Amino acid sequence: MHFLHAPISGLLRQPLAALAAAMLAFIPAAPTVAQGMEGFQPLDRIVAVVDDRVITQRQMEAEIAELGDQVNLASMSPADRERLAERVLDRMITEATMLERAKQIGIQIDDTRLNQALNGIAQRNGLTLSQLRDAVVSRGQDWASFRDGIRDQMLLEELQKREVYSQINVSDRDIDAWIEQRTGASADQTEYRLAQILVAVPENASPEAVEQARARAEDIRESLVDGAEFATVSAERSDALNADEGGDLGWRDAGRIPTLFLPVVQNLEAGDVSEIVRSPNGFHIVKVADTRTVTGGASVTEYRAEHVLLRPQSERDPEATRQLAEELRQRVVNGEAAFGEVAQEFSDDPGSAQRGGDLGWTNPEELDPAFAEVMQSVDVGEISPVFESQFGFHFLRVNDRRSRDISGDDLRNQARNAIGERRADEELTKYIRRLRSEAYIENRLTGTVNDASGQRALGNNQR
Repeated sequence: MHFLHAPISGLLRQPLAALAAAMLAFIPAAPTVAQGMEGFQPLDRIVAVVDDRVITQRQMEAEIAELGDQVNLASMSPADRERLAERVLDRMITEATMLERAKQIGIQIDDTRLNQALNGIAQRNGLTLSQLRDAVVSRGQDWASFRDGIRDQMLLEELQKREVYSQINVSDRDIDAWIEQRTGASADQTEYRLAQILVAVPENASPEAVEQARARAEDIRESLVDGAEFATVSAERSDALNADEGGDLGWRDAGRIPTLFLPVVQNLEAGDVSEIVRSPNGFHIVKVADTRTVTGGASVTEYRAEHVLLRPQSERDPEATRQLAEELRQRVVNGEAAFGEVAQEFSDDPGSAQRGGDLGWTNPEELDPAFAEVMQSVDVGEISPVFESQFGFHFLRVNDRRSRDISGDDLRNQARNAIGERRADEELTKYIRRLRSEAYIENRLTGTVNDASGQRALGNNQR
């Protein structure tokens, strides 16, 4: 799997290989002493309880720090920072609820399986296991904590596989209809690059709570209409699982857009923001970031490309990282250095760097959307401008492109995956809502308690 592959839709986090690579790039520094109080370590406190699991202030602050490349934390007002903390904590509560479910049904990841995964992560990033450990420690994180984080993600993946994805059935009739839509007489169809912001409404919410959520959604939409950046608002105010990724849903054709959104999306132009859409999960605001017309059928365009990736690091902030990328690109353009030499020396994508940046033949649908968009826009032999993806700053060169026919089993598998992806998104959302409704959840930031058993209360469960 290439380092640039996009997150699998529906998962709480990125696939394990991409997650680990991102963790290596953006591991927050270990907690430091308070400014001006050398030797003083601030007391931690519990901010949430989920069944038998606790979430601490320090853990929440570490999660917020990881959003620093999407949100300008330093410029946020105290009120905005508080709202951001509430949303980050809510996502951590969802994850904790799922981990408790995994424990309840006996899912375990033993050390042998964990070590195999860690070895695989190291190899995919061009490292030995020892070098992976050194990279983690050098960024101020405890190796045991890193291992625990990978183990938790493996638990979440296994839980979703067992209790959600294994229950999704795609019939031959579904596949036939999908193929007919893609390859029929009206083969040209529109694809939409979508993003969403969700204001969640709990199950069995009171009319007052529903109206409060609606008012929040209206306020968010008004700020977007006034020109606020969608990705920033999503990271700060959305309750969606991928809020810190700008709410990006990627490119989708009509067959992979939730039924509720489809008529709304089809009436929007690129750049438009929808009216508020009500669903059982809450209130949605959908943005059509872009549209494109594609020709259905049994062929796909693949690209042979090479790239250089620079990721922000603790000693190099995003602006300095972009500037370095610009300088390296100019050296290649001026003929002062070969593309492959620059990739080998400077690229932070270990898997391709050792091959001079070469990604081999790739299908754009399998890559990070921002990367795929640039790759498809440049001519063969042209070096792209520096651009940003969720992994960092890149420049690339397309060396060749080809059209490959898809037929038979490949086309049916493509149909099965597309249909399954759409249904998985819907079923995972329902599954998470059910788990949360059945769990004991004590949120000390908001002062709310969800106690399905009715046996505990906020006043007598302070731990």
